[in-house]
Amino acid sequence: MRIKLSFLSLHVLLPILIGGLVYICWRDPALLMFKWFRVLGVEPLVLQLRLATTSARQSLPDWFVYSLPDGLWIYALTAFMTHIWWGSPSSPVKTGWLSVGLLLGAGSELGQLARLVPGTFDLTDFLFYLFAAAIAFLVVSKLNRKRSLNESATEKNFAFAGRVRSLSTAGIRQPGLNK
Repeated sequence: MRIKLSFLSLHVLLPILIGGLVYICWRDPALLMFKWFRVLGVEPLVLQLRLATTSARQSLPDWFVYSLPDGLWIYALTAFMTHIWWGSPSSPVKTGWLSVGLLLGAGSELGQLARLVPGTFDLTDFLFYLFAAAIAFLVVSKLNRKRSLNESATEKNFAFAGRVRSLSTAGIRQPGLNK
């Protein structure tokens, strides 16, 4: 499967970039990623960006800062996996890969609700994960509307179709093909 750069840019890299920028600009600087910035030597740049965007934080709703970035990550991962697996035959492996984003996101929230995962269950986060995965699936479905999720357009299928068509031209009647 060849991935178009436009798909990768718009549906995978851009959502991750936007979510990352939200984290960098407005999330708690005690997060581990800020230590990584220090080690990588980019902390001064990050601090300048945070300073430049401080005033914007007051006008942003909490869901934008705390739920949207993870929803964008779920969207990017689900869109990527759906695009990669589009057209391959249905299987448990395919289902697992298509579900990985939703399982990680929504599963962690449900784990928090059951007190199996550290943290506090947040309904807004949970809904963002569900909607992000659904929207990603719908977008990729729309982009690949010529084929169903389980229909493969491989060379084998085209070769088989060619053989069936040649039987028809050889005078062998086949229902539905000879009209």
